[in-house]
Amino acid sequence: MAPESIFLEDFGQTVDLTRRIREVLLNYPEGTTVLKELVQNADDAGATTVSLCLDRRTHRGDSLLTNSLAQWQGPALLAYNNAVFTEDDFVSISKIGGSAKHGQASKTGRFGVGFNSVYHLTDLPSFVSGKYVVLFDPQGAYLPRVSAANPGKRIDFTGSSALSFYRDQFSPYCAFGCDMQSPFSGTLFRFPLRNADQAVRSKLSRQAYSPEDISSMFVQLFEEGVLALLFLKSVLCIEMYLWDVGESEPKKIHSCSVSSVSDDTVWHRQALVRLSKHLNTTAEMDAFQLDFVSERISGDEAKRQTERFYVVQTMAAASSRIGSFATTASKDYDIHLLPWASIAACISENLSN
Repeated sequence: MAPESIFLEDFGQTVDLTRRIREVLLNYPEGTTVLKELVQNADDAGATTVSLCLDRRTHRGDSLLTNSLAQWQGPALLAYNNAVFTEDDFVSISKIGGSAKHGQASKTGRFGVGFNSVYHLTDLPSFVSGKYVVLFDPQGAYLPRVSAANPGKRIDFTGSSALSFYRDQFSPYCAFGCDMQSPFSGTLFRFPLRNADQAVRSKLSRQAYSPEDISSMFVQLFEEGVLALLFLKSVLCIEMYLWDVGESEPKKIHSCSVSSVSDDTVWHRQALVRLSKHLNTTAEMDAFQLDFVSERISGDEAKRQTERFYVVQTMAAASSRIGSFATTASKDYDIHLLPWASIAACISENLSN
């Protein structure tokens, strides 16, 4: 036996994941902040459509990964976007505060931190993207064979027999074109809502969420819809759905979208990405108009509203004071900033149809 094996023992600094998540929640307000984080992350991924759905249904719980997961088969928030996770995205979302976006100044969101605001709603977030389904269990209370060092699971559902053995586990993800049979050309998150009983036991949050709470968040996001879309780079449409018990598919209740999308529109909205690749010696300025359509649907009736905004955006020169500050922050402190500013003004009266 080597001498050092007699007196050396494992002893190092660790992170209490549940405590870290509680700290994140203190810095991220409840309400539409959670929804906006999901929209922002979709925008950073290059998605053009975001669909949020209040799923009021309770799914079967006979064939699950563990019996303790049955309590999370009830009402949930679904969040779909039409971008597929890259391997870097999988790494980024698995780290709190260590996002791969840290070095990408053109990306507003910080996947590793902001995403975790979803723990306001749930103890067990999960998602499907490409060929994988991922489930997080930071408390190590529900998934099989989880621990503090391994607080989640990733399953290749296309290359295994998981679907045939655990059909009820994966059926809630069959929405927005996902059939859990073939790789999904998008991303679908599922956040089962924490009920009052679960909140009492939760180490993450004592706040329960009801379907009515999510409905209220949808109304508020719809009222802020144009502002949520105004300065995004890729997302052109935010839709909200309601999936009632007994219905075979969800019904759209709200939407807000950029109207009359052209190559010119896309070019202007992508200016931040384009200009962030290099800082010029002179300032860059861009101005354009954007038209938006908001729609509220009730039964067979739809109420539409149109608005036009004038947007001005600029990138400061590398030689400017703010440009020099950004360069220094990147070089000396590994903080990647862009000397970028954008403003908008509504230039039309609201017109309702």
